[in-house]
Amino acid sequence: MRSSYRNRIALNFTLGTGLLVALVFLLIYYIVSATVFNRLEKDLGYELEKHFYEVGVQRGEPYFADKAEWLEREHSELEINPVFVVLANLSGNVIDKSPNLKNDSLKLHFSTADHAVFKTTLRGLTLAQVQLTIKENNRPAGYILVAMPIDESERVLFNLKVVLLAAFPAVLAILFVFTRYIAGRSIQPVLTVIETASKISNDNMGSRIPVPVVRDELHLLVTTLNELMTRVEHAIEREKRFTADASHELRTPLAVIKGTLEVLVRKPRSADEYISKISFCIAEMDRINHLVDQLLLLTRFESQQKAMDMGAVDLSELTGNVLARHQQQIVEKKLSVDLETDGSHLVYSDPYMTDIILDNIISNAVKYSTGPAGIIIRITTSGETTQYSVTDQGIGIDPNDITRIRDAFYRSAPLSHPEVKGSGLGLSIVSRMCEMLGVDFSIHSQLGKGTQVTLSFAILSQS
Repeated sequence: MRSSYRNRIALNFTLGTGLLVALVFLLIYYIVSATVFNRLEKDLGYELEKHFYEVGVQRGEPYFADKAEWLEREHSELEINPVFVVLANLSGNVIDKSPNLKNDSLKLHFSTADHAVFKTTLRGLTLAQVQLTIKENNRPAGYILVAMPIDESERVLFNLKVVLLAAFPAVLAILFVFTRYIAGRSIQPVLTVIETASKISNDNMGSRIPVPVVRDELHLLVTTLNELMTRVEHAIEREKRFTADASHELRTPLAVIKGTLEVLVRKPRSADEYISKISFCIAEMDRINHLVDQLLLLTRFESQQKAMDMGAVDLSELTGNVLARHQQQIVEKKLSVDLETDGSHLVYSDPYMTDIILDNIISNAVKYSTGPAGIIIRITTSGETTQYSVTDQGIGIDPNDITRIRDAFYRSAPLSHPEVKGSGLGLSIVSRMCEMLGVDFSIHSQLGKGTQVTLSFAILSQS
């Protein structure tokens, strides 16, 4: 069953507010009740004290000292709020009482303490009664009892209770309806966001959700969703570009291998021809394998799924390892390599990624240089920065291609030097890794004169 969000908001708010309303209603009832009965206790106390001082003791029993004056006062008839007074002996028998009691009387409660107010009944009326022991020479001589009807007070409290109990569910119902209405209006922008987001598909990935004018939580939500959509759009574009470029780059060596093998099987060949063609196919397979490795590496860092392991990296030592890997090619092309450094240069970087960066830069310098040209690798430290530059005297890069040389699969004028094999991924990988490591990466080149690649690393802190 589908649950309405605004109904849940209204229900939760109503329950929480209902608890608060219940506490307020209980507090109101308690305050009114306490106020009524505190006033009643004061009145009873006043009447008790007043009549207590009008009582004397004669022959061991209490009596009203001036009964005529006492009878002329409010106790002579049944009033709206009468006060009933009784004098009783130690046995509880009535000695005297106010005329408004007529044939009735108040009952003495021996177990009740003096001045303690308690409830009793008379003629169907509910009374609040208080009593006090009358003493002579510190010896009990009798009791005085004072009572007042509390039916009106109890009726007021009862009516208040009925009103509060009847009002409570009505308040909850009104509160639920009102809150549901307000919640519906409040989440209307969210429904608009949902409706707009549902219309965005692969065909219109550029569409975005309209950002609300008010800078509230909804504004932040829409902004975050739009940023997410931008990242998703870029990821899809990268995937499409990667698929198109990869299929194009892989199709060429596969076609070459297929054509070579088809020519090879058309007629019998000599052993040398078989060896030559098969070696050529193996070289193309190696090229495909290298291309796939670079594609996977580029994809891995494009998605930023590899966690970097930052630490101390010695650029001089790392450069020696890279040169050792390319030693055979350097010797075959009769290149001279000068490493200008004054010892170890420790920088703060990821060793694995830094090795890939240096390998790609030095590999390009070796690949695009012809003997007996020289390659100069210079490492210098100044202040908080270590400069790493690789300068070759190779074919160079057209100035118009410098801005595009970092794009994946892009090669500058590949037809001008068909003998140089490559995929155009090396500098793309270098550029992406430098961006992730915070390394400045720049290229300066002149066509026919050579290229200089410069990297700026942050040195390793000695603290």
